[in-house]
Amino acid sequence: MLKNELYTITTFENNAGAVAAGIRLNTAHPIFEGHFPGQPVLPGVCMMQIVKELAEEATGKKLFLGEAAQCKFLSMVDPGKTPELRATIDYKESGEAALAITAALKSETAVFFKMSATLAII
Repeated sequence: MLKNELYTITTFENNAGAVAAGIRLNTAHPIFEGHFPGQPVLPGVCMMQIVKELAEEATGKKLFLGEAAQCKFLSMVDPGKTPELRATIDYKESGEAALAITAALKSETAVFFKMSATLAII
């Protein structure tokens, strides 16, 4: 889990299958020392994990990435310049043990990441 280590949730709204969350990155987290030295960037896999953890928060269920139908890394997140992000997730149950999601991580001026995926309920 990255929550409360790499990021904290500052706002969280969950209304009828739609999540809007504000997150604040921990700019002092050790991951930024190695990715990349002198020019920190939020790793793409961490963006995917943040979305999964927010979906878990919304549903109260443990989830696992089953299929990423679409995953676009549109811009780099420099935690020094953009420590606060907004996450949006639309979700609905898909079958007995799956959740279909469409998600994005963005700031007020840029979209950094978009994903359409199926998360398995475990």
